[in-house]
Amino acid sequence: MKKTLAALAVLGAFAGTAVAADVTLYGLVDYGFNYQHVDSDQKDVDAGDSFRMMSGQNSGSRFGLKGAEDLGNGLTVGFVLENGFNADDGTLGNGGRLFGRESQVYLQGSFGTLSFGRVGQLVSANGSYALFGATSPFSSGWQDSVGQKFVTGTAWDRYDNMITYKTPSFAGFQVHAQYSFDTDTKATGKTARSGYEAATDTKDEVKGDHGVEGTAKVNRYYAIGATYKAENLYLVGVVDAVNYGSYYYDNDKLDDGLAVTLGGNYNFGFMTVYAMGQYFENSVKIGQKSAYGATDTLGDGYSAAAYGGADGFGIALGVGVPCFGGTAKASVGYLSAETNEKVVADGQKAELDRWNISVGYDYNLSKRTTVYTAAAYTKDSLDTGIKTEDVDPSSVEVMAGLIHRF
Repeated sequence: MKKTLAALAVLGAFAGTAVAADVTLYGLVDYGFNYQHVDSDQKDVDAGDSFRMMSGQNSGSRFGLKGAEDLGNGLTVGFVLENGFNADDGTLGNGGRLFGRESQVYLQGSFGTLSFGRVGQLVSANGSYALFGATSPFSSGWQDSVGQKFVTGTAWDRYDNMITYKTPSFAGFQVHAQYSFDTDTKATGKTARSGYEAATDTKDEVKGDHGVEGTAKVNRYYAIGATYKAENLYLVGVVDAVNYGSYYYDNDKLDDGLAVTLGGNYNFGFMTVYAMGQYFENSVKIGQKSAYGATDTLGDGYSAAAYGGADGFGIALGVGVPCFGGTAKASVGYLSAETNEKVVADGQKAELDRWNISVGYDYNLSKRTTVYTAAAYTKDSLDTGIKTEDVDPSSVEVMAGLIHRF
């Protein structure tokens, strides 16, 4: 339910301010339960089971403010401030940011839309300018295992200090571009200075424990893409890259990351078919699978960043079928990746193969309330050339939850 500024009088920050534009308060709360069985396939490590209450398995719990003002002559200025939170314990999400999901101001006119601030990258399903939520029945992905992002080398993230531009639509075609001067101003290096001697650092070079925005010490992101929309067809393609900051990875050999991602969907009426494919180089975000460890790891925990990043590809196919008043969903994905350096001196480059199978169902109880359930099986095969180091971890994940929007 949309609220105008009058309904926000409780926010003292707005008191006494003359405002010509309407402001909308919106949000959703996603509560659910999650079961996981994880077998890391490591010696003397037992398989583990967990059963938890969780927030945001399907859609991140959030509340936000957005508004726009007509400046005349076809120009509109607007803003979006969106907070992400963990509904199960009340804490802030997105690294503790107040408006971590999105924080942007934009100018819109006959030239297109130009935005400044923290927004989701083009290769994601996050926020106002993301392009890949429509390439899978599970959008970017549900919780730890369900969906397409788990077979890619992309972060599927939100970035700080972003400039975003999209053209008007020409016969269904649009061009999109992004650049970030520093993807994460809250990040710190794996070591205090990551090889930079404090004695030689100046205020112009280092800001606290973080490199200066727009310099080689921080991660910078850029992307260009295009979309095509017709009555039943959606197509998208994006080339994006990350200039890895030498500040973060203690690895001067880590080359810039690059990815080419294609996808789309077609609605046949009785079902919608989805597809996504990606080729990536020097990725430090392999598969985004957190069940075995951090999201920048390969298979059972080898850090892709520590071994020069990883090259590879991923593909995913999915369907959504209306049935019993809701939508049944299924997808299958495959990932193949190889590190650019040997994991150990007498070994070889680590090679990872991953299969992911996901099924799910959602049902709208009303325009504002949805129930959902899903399950996924993920199987990895990690080969390092050393028999004692080769592992085949796997996981099973089952979830159910409820979303209420306001």
